[in-house]
Amino acid sequence: MRIVRFLTLLLLAATLASCVTTRTDPRLIAALQRTSVREIRIELAPDVKTFGFGDKPDQQVQEAVRTLQATMAKELIGVPGGPDRGRLVVTLHVFDVTTKQARIIGGHDSMIDGTVRLEDAKTGQLIAQAQNIHGEDLSMRGSGYGVIIAVAVNAATTSGAPDVMAQRLSKSFTRNVKTWLTQK
Repeated sequence: MRIVRFLTLLLLAATLASCVTTRTDPRLIAALQRTSVREIRIELAPDVKTFGFGDKPDQQVQEAVRTLQATMAKELIGVPGGPDRGRLVVTLHVFDVTTKQARIIGGHDSMIDGTVRLEDAKTGQLIAQAQNIHGEDLSMRGSGYGVIIAVAVNAATTSGAPDVMAQRLSKSFTRNVKTWLTQK
């Protein structure tokens, strides 16, 4: 008898959960669509958490921020395409770009967490804000084949430009910001 009640409640809960929909406020969508990103400013929160930058953290963080700035400028200037000039202000709270060595040997992931604000470029008035935009580049590639193969695969995926890790992480974060800016 208890099992039947439990299964009935479980079925009822599943039915109710499937009925829940999330809707984006139409005012937010309208505000985003009226604006077009013309400027991008990236700032680090006073308590930003940075990891994986080795012995020269300040210089490496600044280089990674420049990579993020360049990626965002390339992908987001002119988005979503409205007539009003907007400024995108990104405040980074976590900025963890793994080193190639940590990626290859230790399987260390990279991630960015930040707050993104869209402001009117002339007045500075807030148009929209996303509290938690996340970007990540998961490290472990080839892990199902054993440690030696995983290390080889990770080494191959990190070859190339010196800032390849920051580039991959920047692309992930920028893609999520673009999704937020172009929501319908």
